[in-house]
Amino acid sequence: MGRDSVRPNYRVVVLGSASVGKSSIISKFMHDRFLQSHKETIEELHIHVMRCDNVSVEIDILDTSGSYQFPAMRKLAIATGDAFVLVYSVDNMSSFETVKMLRDEIREQKTKGKYSIVVVANKVDLEPFKDTTCAVTESIVCIDWEEKFVFASAKTGENVHEVFRALENKIIERIKLEEKRLNFIRRISMPVMRIAKSEKSTVGLIQTKSRAHSMDS
Repeated sequence: MGRDSVRPNYRVVVLGSASVGKSSIISKFMHDRFLQSHKETIEELHIHVMRCDNVSVEIDILDTSGSYQFPAMRKLAIATGDAFVLVYSVDNMSSFETVKMLRDEIREQKTKGKYSIVVVANKVDLEPFKDTTCAVTESIVCIDWEEKFVFASAKTGENVHEVFRALENKIIERIKLEEKRLNFIRRISMPVMRIAKSEKSTVGLIQTKSRAHSMDS
């Protein structure tokens, strides 16, 4: 790979109920800025460039609506996603029920299983809620679902980068596995090419001898 090689885009889709802090998490990660006022998001696309060895990898971060008036948009977002950040708020346990529903929807659509999920418990700066709710949800996510779970606060910035670092690590794993697969294909195809060239040379030699023989006779 050249120094300026660029990989195809990977898409990270951020999903969750309204007002759980999806846009704030993205803003904190991308711009180190916390959104003070809440504005309902329909759909916004952000571009993050990640470096893997000498390769630049563009990651599309899709911020989706927390409103479920747009099922077709949500279905399309899931269909085009390579990884998913499922966000709920620790002061709103019904938002974790939404995360459960979203995970089921992802599993239903992405039947081949080639995707990653990180579940984010946002607003852990609200201490009264942190201890009472997170132990149960962390157990469900980590043990029952076997997915990555991150405590975070878009307001303070706590663990926000950890959310996307976990996904970057998964993407790097996929890039390296793909590179190994391509190298393997190249390696097993090279002897076939050499044999084909050798056979072609032999045929040419036989034809040359045949012509020489006919000239002598």
